[in-house]
Amino acid sequence: MDKILKQLAERIAPVIRAIEPPKTATGRPSTAAVYSSLKKTRGIIRKRFGNPILCRYSGCVEDLDKKYSRNGRVFKVLEYLWDFSFSRFAIPQAIEDSDAKPISTDRFELLFVAESELGTKDEICRDLLKLLEARTHIRCLVFKQPRQDAVREEFKMRMLRVLNNHAQFHVDPGIWFFVALTWGTERVDCEFYTLNDNFADILPIPVKAA
Repeated sequence: MDKILKQLAERIAPVIRAIEPPKTATGRPSTAAVYSSLKKTRGIIRKRFGNPILCRYSGCVEDLDKKYSRNGRVFKVLEYLWDFSFSRFAIPQAIEDSDAKPISTDRFELLFVAESELGTKDEICRDLLKLLEARTHIRCLVFKQPRQDAVREEFKMRMLRVLNNHAQFHVDPGIWFFVALTWGTERVDCEFYTLNDNFADILPIPVKAA
């Protein structure tokens, strides 16, 4: 197991557990709050991959993308292909926009890409498949975890089958980071998983108890 996974999990866990729970039984945790928890891992990503690390998701109000403006107008940041990402340099720099600082001799690169899906199992698996199209070092799936143990294990097996249904999975599997959420009207909780060394099973990432 790559040591960065435990670092990511331990940084995210207390932030997710502090998210305000939904007020009704049919509600969901705030998507913005989930993205904010992922954003807390910036320092870990920076230590692993080096600067500059830029964050992007719909509604993001930080980083070089926020400073990207024309005629005094700051443009709203949108997601780029995936729900959330950390990249080396920013999109405006990569496309050589005249309002962005030039990259010079360096290169744009996606480092961490995440999809967040708190809906049905079909929706979760669709986002899982989508992550396989990302050319990145770390792929992260934030998803709603079944409460019953038997259903939970059955769904893990389905997720493994989905990964193996993609022709490129074993060509470049990368690092996988699963953030499994459960919640009620009193608390949001989380558990973390990754793939084992031969990518044949989903294993828990140990995290200190809250």
